[in-house]
Amino acid sequence: MIDQAQSIISYSWTPQLDGDDLDQILALVTAASAYDDEAGFAQIDPADVTSTDVTGDIRVLHLPIRAHPDLNPADLNPADLNPDEYAPPVVVAYLRLAIGAGGLATVSYVVHPDYRSRGLTTLLVEQLGLDAATEGGWDGTGATALRCWAYSTHPAAERLTRRFGVDAVAEQWGLARPLTGPFALPLDVPEVPAGLVLGAPRALGADVAELVEVLGAASVPQAHRDRLTSDLGRGTGTVIDVRDATGVMLGFVWYTTATTIHLELRAAPVFALILAASATGQGLGSALLVAAMTDQRDNPPAGERGAQVSLLRINPDDHAAVRMCRLLGYEQEDSDTCYQVGRTDEPPPVFG
Repeated sequence: MIDQAQSIISYSWTPQLDGDDLDQILALVTAASAYDDEAGFAQIDPADVTSTDVTGDIRVLHLPIRAHPDLNPADLNPADLNPDEYAPPVVVAYLRLAIGAGGLATVSYVVHPDYRSRGLTTLLVEQLGLDAATEGGWDGTGATALRCWAYSTHPAAERLTRRFGVDAVAEQWGLARPLTGPFALPLDVPEVPAGLVLGAPRALGADVAELVEVLGAASVPQAHRDRLTSDLGRGTGTVIDVRDATGVMLGFVWYTTATTIHLELRAAPVFALILAASATGQGLGSALLVAAMTDQRDNPPAGERGAQVSLLRINPDDHAAVRMCRLLGYEQEDSDTCYQVGRTDEPPPVFG
């Protein structure tokens, strides 16, 4: 590793953040989320910053990246650095590594908006390297493969991955569907088959275990199942389910009615649409999705206005889901790319 005494940036891995580092990183991810929200770029949940593990099989490491706030890597020779002449270092970027039992690590990374376009990420990659096949894994973390999603065709991610030869291994589409205005189609909930009941919207809460049970009966890859299980366990929002005559849940849609601004319109996302494998092919997915969109449009949180656009992400290889969404008025607006360093047999957790 490059001698950090002669580098513009400094960093060190830690299994848990505390003190000033924790405060600065929480402020960083909050500022970045607000800055990136409308563009749809990847965001880091503050709960992830405070975490030490996700499940018993996942180990989390945090990497605060510090730099002197008035230094610019693009036009300064590190050999000329005299720390006494500059303000004390601050956290300018943050990387979170969630390492699975097999060595596959999920990377979450963000640079503070005030320190972007200064070459910090390029400098970090040059110093850490991208060799995950060495003894001890990438930079001694134990990670033997790295995987990271770049959302909404992030231009910086494209430049960086092209420069360092990082391969794209999966793609997902971002879809948008107008709920109001001249381009909005009617929202008529399809009829569900006799003997099945579409539930009313309810807050995500104590029934997470039942939702996870449905997820286990769905035809989705294990990586996607694990990711959604974790997200449901600490998520918020609204759920609508469909059940058979005995009360057994066959599927659900998870979404929120809370809106953010997307292309100058109030938008609300659908987080997941899941059906048990035995319940597919009956129009239940369409019924659940239309019910969710109707709730997004008509029942905003107190003091807010209803969503004008519904958003969701989908696996473009799931042709049945793509056809359903297009018939319901969703159109592709952007795409997300999953990049990977190192080799693993585990497929990426693509939505669908």
